[in-house]
Amino acid sequence: MLKFRSWTKVIVWGGVLLTGDLWAQSISSVLDPVCRLPQLGLNGATSDDSVLVLRGGDDLTALDQWPAILQLGASVSGHAQHWVDPEARAAQRRFYRLERQPRIPLRPVPNFRLTDHLGVSHELLREGDARFLLLVFTDNAALNSTWATLRPLQETYASKGVVTWLINPADDRASLAQAAEAAGVTMPVLHDWAQLVSKAFGATTSGEAKLIRMEDFQTIYAGPAEDLCHSPNGTLVRQSYLADALASAVANQPVAVERVRTRGTALPLQSEVVASYSQAIGPLLLDKCAVCHRPFGIGSWAMTNHSALLEKADRMREQVLEGLMPPWHADPAHQKFANDFSLTPKQQSSLVTWLDAGAPRGDGADPLLSVPAELASTWPLGEPDIILTIPKQTIPATGQIDYRTPKLTNPLKTNVWVRAATVRADNKAVVHHALVFYSKSGNPELESLGGLGGYFAGYVPGMDQVAFPESTAKLLEAGPKGTFEFQMHYTPNGTATTDQTQMGLYLAKAPPVRALKTTSAFNLLFSIPPGDRSSQFSNEIVIPNNVLLHEMSPHMHLRGDRMRFEAFYPDGTSEILLNVPKYDFAWQALYRLAQPKALPAGTHIRLTGGYDNTPYNPFNPDSTKLVGFGLQSTEEMFIGYLNISEAR
Repeated sequence: MLKFRSWTKVIVWGGVLLTGDLWAQSISSVLDPVCRLPQLGLNGATSDDSVLVLRGGDDLTALDQWPAILQLGASVSGHAQHWVDPEARAAQRRFYRLERQPRIPLRPVPNFRLTDHLGVSHELLREGDARFLLLVFTDNAALNSTWATLRPLQETYASKGVVTWLINPADDRASLAQAAEAAGVTMPVLHDWAQLVSKAFGATTSGEAKLIRMEDFQTIYAGPAEDLCHSPNGTLVRQSYLADALASAVANQPVAVERVRTRGTALPLQSEVVASYSQAIGPLLLDKCAVCHRPFGIGSWAMTNHSALLEKADRMREQVLEGLMPPWHADPAHQKFANDFSLTPKQQSSLVTWLDAGAPRGDGADPLLSVPAELASTWPLGEPDIILTIPKQTIPATGQIDYRTPKLTNPLKTNVWVRAATVRADNKAVVHHALVFYSKSGNPELESLGGLGGYFAGYVPGMDQVAFPESTAKLLEAGPKGTFEFQMHYTPNGTATTDQTQMGLYLAKAPPVRALKTTSAFNLLFSIPPGDRSSQFSNEIVIPNNVLLHEMSPHMHLRGDRMRFEAFYPDGTSEILLNVPKYDFAWQALYRLAQPKALPAGTHIRLTGGYDNTPYNPFNPDSTKLVGFGLQSTEEMFIGYLNISEAR
């Protein structure tokens, strides 16, 4: 004799009905008169602290192994949720049971940032104006059908506070963009290139949806957008779970069906074994991270041993998902860069898998024990030929400090070629950036337009202090009034202190093959409305001579969100030279091309940049202000620097 738990009601198609003594009216079976398919009626009002879970299987001897098929949330008493099992026709027999379970509070969804098919960055926490965020996971093969399902939903709910993103963890960026264009997709298709977001959300099948309530970052529906099945008489049965969930959500009503098992094509997610700390993870962090995260380094904490990692494991995982660490912001879809220190997709996946496993120490030596301290007295390129030191600057503990411009006379009496010029901040805690301008006539700021037209040397967070590109050097012309001007931007940190920033010059032993020059494109005439995130501006320069492009660097302030460098060539072709989907004021890299790019005379370089002046920009000093060009960080800038060289 088969025995069933008192809280279970089991139904089997084929005329046999087995019930327990509880919830006699909570689950019922009928035969749909039109479709001739078996249909379940699921009823029973649930409280906020419980859910109903429907399980199903074909083996009565393995009740505990039946998978969950549906999860029902709060429902209206007396109202049945009718459901047709799309797998029932293919099975000779199907068994079901309904369970009441305590509602387990879900962990809030993780923040993440990905770049879409158009090269635009999207971050979950930046969508503060949205009431709901809908994530739908797909691949190129299923994109057309997924888009056909989502398009009417987008047209209905976009104006009601629902933001929809497609997420593709399966295909490369180029084919993803082509597929999106061919399908006419008008919503972002995000490239989950390391598959971290798909795995973090537990997405396994193409077409799987996650509906997130942005008020508390809870997933209120998870499953397929819909189920389709054909009845014996050919009628198409459509169960629109996602449309029903959206309708309830925007009406501030409970979602009846909260979870549905997905049956789509499996996404090709790569499985990861937990890597060895001593053999793989430690060396990776030593190579990619410890250059900054070391004692007295610019990182906010030091990676000195495995124990230090354990204390920061959760934050490390968050920052990888958010694209913050390592701080490399060039879009990998365009160009290759010699100083790219980002993690590859495989490295990201391996690191996060190790962190998710609890960051195990394992056997072997600890590679991070070899991390040296950063010595403040060390010049990164060795001792310079000439060292210039500004007068001691006194920095107050608080307040906004206007740019300071100490000037130094050129000590050289003849023209020289400089192969490297490094700026070393004496007090990195308060020096935000330092640009050095030079004029042989004694007016460096005027000649350089205060930094708009270029600079001789510079220090900004994230800029490597390295030698100029191979076979190049900058000409330093001597003159009776030759003057260096340091544009010093100080940001008080709560403690009164001092600074004496220095510049080191490294002289070339012989004239170079090519003369290096820093130029720029900029825009002064822009204004960003309060609370606006769609402001976008552009400007361009024309390259008058045949040159090689070596390096690029965007410069914006705290509301800066993105910038793109594009080349439009005289023959009518064009290409993206650098795309920075998510600009970071705290880390302004100089992006050096792996191979210099030839720019023929007449090439137009166009810069396009966007700003985020909303309260959801965590760096925004004041989202209520109209913002224009200005020197202070609370104002804005729009500059794109280019290091180019000409044959001598």
